[in-house]
Amino acid sequence: MTDQLSDQVTQTVKRVTGLGPFILGFVGIQLFTNIANGGIGGLMIPNRIAVIDPENKVALLGIGAAIVAAVALIAVPVVGMLSDRTRGRYGRRLPWVFAGVLGLGASAIALAFTSDYLSTIVVFSVFTLFYSMVLAPISATVPDRTPISKRGLFSALAGIGVFVGGIVGQVVASGFTKNLTAGFITFGVIVLVGSLPLILTLREDTSAHPVAARTGFVETLRTFIVNPRKYPDFFWAFIARLVIVMGFQSVLSFQLYILADYVGIGLEAANAVYPLAVVIATALLIIALIPAGLISDKIGRRKPLVIVAAVIVGLSCIPPLIAPSVTTAIIALGMSGFGIGAYLAVDQALMTQVLPSNLDAGKDLGILNIAQAGGQVLAPVAASIVITAAGYPGLYVFAGLLAALSAVAVLPIKSVR
Repeated sequence: MTDQLSDQVTQTVKRVTGLGPFILGFVGIQLFTNIANGGIGGLMIPNRIAVIDPENKVALLGIGAAIVAAVALIAVPVVGMLSDRTRGRYGRRLPWVFAGVLGLGASAIALAFTSDYLSTIVVFSVFTLFYSMVLAPISATVPDRTPISKRGLFSALAGIGVFVGGIVGQVVASGFTKNLTAGFITFGVIVLVGSLPLILTLREDTSAHPVAARTGFVETLRTFIVNPRKYPDFFWAFIARLVIVMGFQSVLSFQLYILADYVGIGLEAANAVYPLAVVIATALLIIALIPAGLISDKIGRRKPLVIVAAVIVGLSCIPPLIAPSVTTAIIALGMSGFGIGAYLAVDQALMTQVLPSNLDAGKDLGILNIAQAGGQVLAPVAASIVITAAGYPGLYVFAGLLAALSAVAVLPIKSVR
């Protein structure tokens, strides 16, 4: 028994020590790629669509966002699976991240030279494909290289990259709303200059990892189906993530139009107010992010924190319903930022503990990330339908109910406390 305990301690020390460069790359690459992804997807594309067709901007944004998110829906788990099976001198994940960073920067610059709706959506879809080539492999480095006792911290660090990067990107984008061409080029440069020097920090020794079993095409497709009977905890984690992202994104993806049309300040003023709102949301997200991850590691519990965070996201939908104004819109975005920061910091750690197999961590985390991409696919389409049928108040009610459903979906998970 003593020998077994000693071996476990030794293995844990080996996995935790020497992680400084890895942490730098893990956070830094996600930060720079999400600055581009958040700025382009959150503000640049909605502004371009509003210029192309101001009368139909809500429907066009909904359709375009659904097409782009559908690309991620397919790409994330497929790239994750391929990275599981990659072997070479630079490890499993690094080659895919490197290719993704190069493609992401190039496609961001290419967006500067599109002017019509179709070409914009096509190139933005390519941009999203390369973003998926970064997201899937880098997410899989957490179960590859960190012990369970540290995953709350690493999930929080990932949240800094993803969400802080995304919101910083939107603040940067606000300075280019009158010169979109320069904005797209700027984001391409940010990705390449910021991420490429950090790539080698992800290098690993693939000989330390067993090779995932190779399967036929049909059998491989079957592994992408979430089986609620065989892996119930995996299934409920999928559902919880799907609905929280769908609710959050349904409001966030139309935030610019909410300010312009629901609050009634017009597009130009909305572009000026939006950066202030996202800065406040960023501050509250950071306040929630690291403490939530550390607390979940300390107490060894994930579910209570995830449930409380989902409730906060749901409650954030109430202020704009009571009195739509710039103030209540900012309060709502701040509350949702705080809630989603706490939620995803802990939920990502929870998700790494319900994987069916560590051999297929990239693929399985990719499937769970389908919940995120799937939420993004469904959110703009559902939101545009809800806005058409019930206006922006109906959208806030819809988002609040989905957040509540996410809290309920966490309850049946048994393998994680």
